[in-house]
Amino acid sequence: MNSVMPKMRLSGLILILALFTQAAESATLIDNFANLQSTTNTVNGPVNVSGSGLSNLQRTLNSSPTPGGTTRIFVEEGLLTVGNSSNSAGTASVFYNFDAIDFTAFANALLLTTESSDATYQIQMIANGTSMLSFQNLASVAIGSPSTIRFDFSQFSNPAAFKNLNSLELKLRGTNAAWDADFSKLSTVPEPSITALLIIGALGITSGRRRKAVAV
Repeated sequence: MNSVMPKMRLSGLILILALFTQAAESATLIDNFANLQSTTNTVNGPVNVSGSGLSNLQRTLNSSPTPGGTTRIFVEEGLLTVGNSSNSAGTASVFYNFDAIDFTAFANALLLTTESSDATYQIQMIANGTSMLSFQNLASVAIGSPSTIRFDFSQFSNPAAFKNLNSLELKLRGTNAAWDADFSKLSTVPEPSITALLIIGALGITSGRRRKAVAV
């Protein structure tokens, strides 16, 4: 019985740590695509975005079709949707500007979820207008099988831009004409909490001492 109790106490501490870490390390929301906005073959914005974890966030949509075609990008009911007509392989972009902030203080990457895509597509991120993450080829995504895309700060041409960041741009384009896709929440990937790391270290020391005491 006595040998079981320390294990139970340790399990309780681990559970408390997990709950604490979850609360302390929640991702910072950039955009959940709740504010209605739309544009076809032109620019719309900037518009204020509510509910973001960034101060004074504004969003501008830009759709650039190939000649004679149609490219549309719109935000509605929690989704960012991009669509190209059959004779267009244009590029759609979402540009954000906000109060300057040190992203590296609370994150190390960005996350974007693709809810569906009927063909392979390409995506690019640009930080502060100069630090670029080149276009990446991504596979199509079936409806009901979302795929999360991670953009590590270290992948950008100038990661230091994230220490004083005031703009982000997301560019999307299909590898074929008549490409359509839906995207949801854009957020950050949180850095581990210092407090959580200290607690993990303390648990490790406590566990090590307990094993040593048992061995004696």
